[in-house]
Amino acid sequence: MGPLFAYSLVPVLSVSLLLCFTAAPRGRDARGLTLYCLATAVWSGALLLMCIPQAAWLGERFAATGAFTAAAYLHVAFDATRQRSYRLVVLAYVVATVVTLVGALFPDALYGPLAMQRGPLFWPVIALSVSAAGVPLLHLAREYRREAPERRPLLLSLVFVGVLAYSGGLGTALLLSAGHALPVGMYLVLAALLVLVQVVNSQQPPGERRLLERSLVYSALAAVLSAGFLFGVLTLMAGSGQPFLLQYRLGAFFLLALAALAFEPVRQRLQEWLGQRLLKGRATGTQLVAALAEQEARADQAARLAELGQFTSAVAHEVRNPLGVLAAHLKLLERQGVDADAVAAMREQISRAGHFVEELLRYGRPRPLELRLVEVQATVALAYSTARQGLGELAPEVAFESPDGEPVTLEADQSQLSQVFVIVLENALLALRDVPTPRLRVNCLREEATLRVLVEDSGPGIAPELLPRLFQPFVTGRRREGPRPGTGLGLAIARGIVERHGGTMSAGRSASLGGACFEVRLPLSQPAPLSAAAS
Repeated sequence: MGPLFAYSLVPVLSVSLLLCFTAAPRGRDARGLTLYCLATAVWSGALLLMCIPQAAWLGERFAATGAFTAAAYLHVAFDATRQRSYRLVVLAYVVATVVTLVGALFPDALYGPLAMQRGPLFWPVIALSVSAAGVPLLHLAREYRREAPERRPLLLSLVFVGVLAYSGGLGTALLLSAGHALPVGMYLVLAALLVLVQVVNSQQPPGERRLLERSLVYSALAAVLSAGFLFGVLTLMAGSGQPFLLQYRLGAFFLLALAALAFEPVRQRLQEWLGQRLLKGRATGTQLVAALAEQEARADQAARLAELGQFTSAVAHEVRNPLGVLAAHLKLLERQGVDADAVAAMREQISRAGHFVEELLRYGRPRPLELRLVEVQATVALAYSTARQGLGELAPEVAFESPDGEPVTLEADQSQLSQVFVIVLENALLALRDVPTPRLRVNCLREEATLRVLVEDSGPGIAPELLPRLFQPFVTGRRREGPRPGTGLGLAIARGIVERHGGTMSAGRSASLGGACFEVRLPLSQPAPLSAAAS
């Protein structure tokens, strides 16, 4: 095998190891991805050994490990589609183990020396590989129709990865067995790995995505620096007369950089492990990167809020003045004996517009937090009373179950926290107006450092098509016309308040009452900088 084929194997080995070491700490959901990258690394490493005369015998015996890439790709497909049973994956790993053992014990049965000839079992194994390649592709195609539209691009990208990887792997096997050591197939495998990087990155949450991007960028920079340092040391040790360093200087640096890149995640984690043991109480590099990404996200959000505050202030000013003029002229018309119903209709529309302006200001210009210890049960009771009074005659008589148990306190802005519960409870009361036996329940569930507040009702629930956009501004499930039209800003305001407290807010269906369920998750205490700034 020539040097060109060997050079094509090094990037595949490096990138697959980098992905393997990066995905390994991500837990159960990334097991298939980790094993796929590991199998690709072992297989490309075996091919690379065959390019070294002294280790060619070892590479020949492990070249059949390529069978594990098909099994691991099936594992990735099952992870992506969230399958419950993995029996087919286990069977695929068993078959891959058998093929690998045959190649290790009887390499002549599959191929000749350096895999440049075809053995008696070569074509049966190729047929088995083609069949195995079709299983995960068919599985992804079948699940594509069942998946939600937002998850379909993931499955389509995985199909693209599989086509590239299988084409490259089978093409390499066929070319080598025909006596041609060409790197075309390995370039396809490398392309599949690069696409897989984008697939993995696109499916991460925004914070995790930025963290992964920074981790890979820092790994690449560190690898180049490490390779440069090692290359300089080798140059000094070898002297200026070594022909290898003179003729292949660029290639040697490239190989050193790729080798350093592959093991950079391992070096980082080993360094963090030693740092945690030797320097207790100090933040690790990963923690610093995560904190930096979080601070940048907060800075971006603060800038957007400031811009939004200026915009809403301008809009409120331009709308409030005409509303004031209209209200004054309405009083004159009322004194002149204009039809009372017409005056009432106009006053209602002016009030509605004024309410919208107030909501817009609350959303665009959030007040700073005034933190203190707040008793949650009392705040919920006050919010329920406020919601009923605000609705007046529109509030139905419901069976309200308030949170019981020991009083729970947390550090929050009581006024803004009460506003969150007023918004949620008001929505629940409006949803229960036409329910025969309306029920409303609020539960407080305390965990280690957080508090979960669940607001459930027995109403019609949230429309499935509305649920993904429920907390976006100007999205509402209530009609624009009616006794209590929605502005589409209430839940967006509530979520903003909760997030400024370091919490989260979500919605779904109540398992016990059958209607809507809103969950507010808040920390029991605020971080020291936020508490100090608020005080």
